[in-house]
Amino acid sequence: MSLAGERRRGVPVWGLGPLGPGVALVGSGSVGCVSGGFGGAPFPLLINELRRRGVEDILVLNGARTAARLYPPERFARPAVPVVAEATDDGTRGHHGSVIDLLVQALTSQPAALYACGPNPMLNAVMQTLLDSGATLPPILEASLEAPMGCGFGTCLGCALPVLGDGGASVWKLCCTDGPVMSMRDVDWAGVSALPGADVA
Repeated sequence: MSLAGERRRGVPVWGLGPLGPGVALVGSGSVGCVSGGFGGAPFPLLINELRRRGVEDILVLNGARTAARLYPPERFARPAVPVVAEATDDGTRGHHGSVIDLLVQALTSQPAALYACGPNPMLNAVMQTLLDSGATLPPILEASLEAPMGCGFGTCLGCALPVLGDGGASVWKLCCTDGPVMSMRDVDWAGVSALPGADVA
């Protein structure tokens, strides 16, 4: 089996995807995107689709531990150009601190949708910050969660995540088939925080 970089033009490549549901899209209002590390990867396609639907006011909050781990800001602008604010934990680029600090500053406006993608602890912090702020939650509030996916079809059960079922009790859903995009309102964030890290799972 050859590497993809060694293949000649015209040679078929086998692939699997997309897996699970995508995001709920809006056609008006303002939109916020919160990314952590390489969690920015899905946003260029999302931004272009939102632009195609007529959404003009898009703010990307792009954070990472250090500048070398930031998702490249120019990739958010292919071809649509949103406003990108950056934060690094060590202050090597943009705001010196967490991307959550930028979220707190951005909560002065009420977006029609807020999307988040990054490590689960960051996603948890996004949700807790929104709740602690007392602001009205956006009508669409979604995150792409992380879980170890062995098969991608819901067979291995390796990507089970706790979500809130009827009555608020925690139940398990599969990240590969029920996600990875889920409503942040439906996630059992305390349960997700209690799961072992990706290095253990």
